[in-house]
Amino acid sequence: MDLRELKKEVHTLPNFSEQLQKFQEAWIKPIKSNTNKHLPFLQNLPVEKKQEINAKLFAFQQKVKEVEHAQVINLKLQEYAKYLIELKLTTLNGNSRKAEYITRHLLQDEFLNTKFLLHDIKYLEKNVKSLAYKYHHINELVHHEAPLEESVHFLHLPHKEHLQSLLAASRRQKTLAKHLGEHFIDLATQTRRKK
Repeated sequence: MDLRELKKEVHTLPNFSEQLQKFQEAWIKPIKSNTNKHLPFLQNLPVEKKQEINAKLFAFQQKVKEVEHAQVINLKLQEYAKYLIELKLTTLNGNSRKAEYITRHLLQDEFLNTKFLLHDIKYLEKNVKSLAYKYHHINELVHHEAPLEESVHFLHLPHKEHLQSLLAASRRQKTLAKHLGEHFIDLATQTRRKK
């Protein structure tokens, strides 16, 4: 994949904040008397099950908070792609001073630092997978307690699609970061050879 294609791909990454918001709107809230009006069977659950589900929802919400800022990774990838295109043009033009500056910038900048970007992507992937695990666990609890038709209705709500979208976006970020990293290494090597 060439850099222009990569830049386009990076710009088409879904907005994590919007995806997370859609997911939260479609899924259950902590069970109280005035929540989850679209799922009335939750109000009929035994008190112990409500408490168990609420405790798991609380832990789930903690993971959601860790994933909320994932859109920043998309912005970093967009900037990274932009700088790599500039680095490629600079390398082709033979401007080694500017190429060195861009290389250093990508390695040492607080926002774009390659090492931190890779760490952020791995951390996000781990948190999204943990979110999915907690989601499936809570769904199983609800599924066992709900009447059959309510359970089927609950499972056909769009929350699962939104979660799958978050998982896919996380995997796509990782793949794009890998391709951008390969281009960076190639361009940095070319810059050093031209010295």
